[in-house]
Amino acid sequence: MMILLVLLMLNPCDGLFRSVYRSGLVSTPLQGDTGRPLFLTPYIKAGKIKEGKERSMVSPLPGVSIKSYAGYITVNETYNSNLFFWFFPAQIQPMDAPVVLWLQGGPGGSSMFGLFVENGPYVVTKNLTLNIRDFPWTTTLSMLYIDNPVGTGFSFTDDPQGYATNEDDVARNLYSALIQFFQLFPEYKDNDFYATGESYAGKYVPAIAHYIHTFNPTQEQKINLKGIALGDAYSDPESIIGGYATFLYQIGLLDENQKKYFQKQCDECIKHIKKQNWLKAFEVLDNLLDGDLTSDPSYFQNVTGCVNYYNFLQCTDPEDQVYYGKFLSLPEVRQAIHVGNHTFNDGSEVEKYLREDTVQSVKPWLTEIMNNYKVLIYNGQLDIIVAGPPPERSLMAMDWKGSQKYRKVERKVWKIFKSDLEVAGYVRQVDDFYQVIVRGGGHILPYDQPMRSFDMINRFIFERGWDPYN
Repeated sequence: MMILLVLLMLNPCDGLFRSVYRSGLVSTPLQGDTGRPLFLTPYIKAGKIKEGKERSMVSPLPGVSIKSYAGYITVNETYNSNLFFWFFPAQIQPMDAPVVLWLQGGPGGSSMFGLFVENGPYVVTKNLTLNIRDFPWTTTLSMLYIDNPVGTGFSFTDDPQGYATNEDDVARNLYSALIQFFQLFPEYKDNDFYATGESYAGKYVPAIAHYIHTFNPTQEQKINLKGIALGDAYSDPESIIGGYATFLYQIGLLDENQKKYFQKQCDECIKHIKKQNWLKAFEVLDNLLDGDLTSDPSYFQNVTGCVNYYNFLQCTDPEDQVYYGKFLSLPEVRQAIHVGNHTFNDGSEVEKYLREDTVQSVKPWLTEIMNNYKVLIYNGQLDIIVAGPPPERSLMAMDWKGSQKYRKVERKVWKIFKSDLEVAGYVRQVDDFYQVIVRGGGHILPYDQPMRSFDMINRFIFERGWDPYN
């Protein structure tokens, strides 16, 4: 705990959710030596673990460099489907630190966004060099960033049948990647493992956690799953969609007539969800919020004048969230992380194959995980697309082992230090389940509130409680 306190005191204060994840991507032709992509599965199969690990070490990058590993893991040989990963051992006690998987949303958002914009060790500057982030999760946690599903970011497949069409496909490929990852890095296989992510990863994370939960008892190689953390999670679309109109009206982004129209469209979407008309439900929601299916702005964009629904204090995406895409197009960077000249995909193909999945719920899987593991569900106070109240209503309606306690437990104020004038957020805790609202943050929460996010994830994983430090 002293290390955490020192770090804190040294630093004073897509698809459906993918537009910001795409905004940094560039399509300019690559110039210079990008090197060759590194496929690690052959090394793993041949038992050449030491050689594979050494080859996966990332070369020095422009600006600053931290020890890390990157490369491709083949998850389906029939379709040549490969997932790209970038792994950072913890800066403090790496051999004992929990291994934390980070998955971006979208569907189709690259986890490189999380790495460079949210919680990784690096920040990309305007001149495309690297600085060190003030509160990187990699300080205390070994972070594993995977471009997921296949076709996202640097991940790719050679066959259309290699794309995921549902969360079972997503989980199957991720599980294969994780098993191989721990074969390549056996020194971490007994460490605590957590699956985390935000937004549409509110489906991916319960999917892979449930897959691990199901197969661990029957497999010789087990993954030491301890819990999951979901940020602004799109786990149960129906409960979220039903709350849009009222929330937007209450924060002043819709007037009375606009609210009525918005609610009517949301009701129409939910009607199709209940009838399992998945594509029709997707179309209604897309026209209302995203405008992906046509070149016309969505209804939300027309009536609010804003393209950003990640933070209601912002109308457009912050400029510094796009630098990482340009950085990843540099030949020397591509060579260093072993991706060669592979396309950095914008996720549009991934979204196309997952359209029916978009409006389906993973609540049964989430319930099973809540009954067996530690779970953190957190929301940014300023988020629009997955605001805090709808997930809370969904939790109130869920039937899990702590549901009765949850309905009665009082929410407590969370401050990082006793001397803080500012409140970091609010916590409702039932045994190993935590629901957190983070003040001053939106959908891209670690970007908006890096110190509070860092404190939150460490309190959750290391079970430090929610009382302020002295």
